[in-house]
Amino acid sequence: MSDNESNKAGRPQWARSMLVQGWTSVAVWMSFGLLLEGLLGYKIPSYLGDAQRRELFRLAHVHGTLLGVILIAITLSCEYAMIRLHRAARISVRAGALLMPVGFMLAGVSHPEGDPGIAIWLVPPSAVLVIFGLVSLALSHARPSN
Repeated sequence: MSDNESNKAGRPQWARSMLVQGWTSVAVWMSFGLLLEGLLGYKIPSYLGDAQRRELFRLAHVHGTLLGVILIAITLSCEYAMIRLHRAARISVRAGALLMPVGFMLAGVSHPEGDPGIAIWLVPPSAVLVIFGLVSLALSHARPSN
């Protein structure tokens, strides 16, 4: 399907897939948070004894959930204002929303003493991707409609 094709409800394909990614992200990262609560509640030593791991896992949970909500908000915002977000902005915000929490999580799985794991290097470029997408969204909304 091309970028402009719509499904039966009149929603563009990109909007549908962004909503699916957003809701899936919320579900996955909220479930991850529930797992973290369980590890804390059952006092699992490998989780409790490693402050760096706890912090990185919490960051993964929070960023993954929040970025999923942001994907949903972007889609609904574009539909409400009847604007079309540029394809590069959509791809960048979706990639950033996926890579940032994964970077935090993988950095906490295995890390040297006192430092996060090498996967932490996924986080800064992911943040830039998300910021680019959000600035593009803001500019799309600021542009007068015809």
